[in-house]
Amino acid sequence: MYLPLLTVGEWLNETFHGFDYAIFTAFSHIQSAFMTVVANIFTFFGDELFVIPMMLVAIVLCLFKKTRKYGAPLFFAIFLGTLITNLIAKPLIDRARPYVTLQDDVFYKWWQAVGAHEESDKSFPSGHTTGAFEIAVSMCITFARNNKKYIAWLFPVIALGTACSRIYLCVHYPTDVIGGMIIGIFSGIMACVIASALLKWFDKSESPLIKKVNSIDLGKLFKKKESK
Repeated sequence: MYLPLLTVGEWLNETFHGFDYAIFTAFSHIQSAFMTVVANIFTFFGDELFVIPMMLVAIVLCLFKKTRKYGAPLFFAIFLGTLITNLIAKPLIDRARPYVTLQDDVFYKWWQAVGAHEESDKSFPSGHTTGAFEIAVSMCITFARNNKKYIAWLFPVIALGTACSRIYLCVHYPTDVIGGMIIGIFSGIMACVIASALLKWFDKSESPLIKKVNSIDLGKLFKKKESK
């Protein structure tokens, strides 16, 4: 008799059931109307309605010479995180949401108590957590490099709040959130490495095309208008 092969998502459910359920139970003890409002605020910082505009902000920052050092890491962080999470990991791992697999459990009541939010894609890894951490890590490193450490620490705090909100709202297993954190941190660090190397290469390159691209600076247009 042959046993059916488990998908990676099903393997995660079986292997980490005890861990995930213990965390869910702990979060169920702090459920309240106030905490639900707080969770919904923090979860926004990983939502597409936040991440996509941040990608547009990154592109705009890259068009100004002075802010390119902030825009380039942010752009690459969002690009890498989205690629790994949404296009590779989620379809490959194919893990169902906890409110789908645990419908016959008390967990379902916890999910309903915080608003019964539903998501259209797969569960692992948490896309909101990836989004929050890819932005947070890239900006934290960039701000710290530019002697703005008093702002840098704020980004990881918000990202951690986003990660916790996904567990609190019962739309992700805790292991989904850990996966999202790992991918987000990796994407943020790699983005800073890539952006730093690329900007240095642009500054040193003798290629006419690269020099022309590197000379793009919308700030000059504003200066010309002011001088007139």
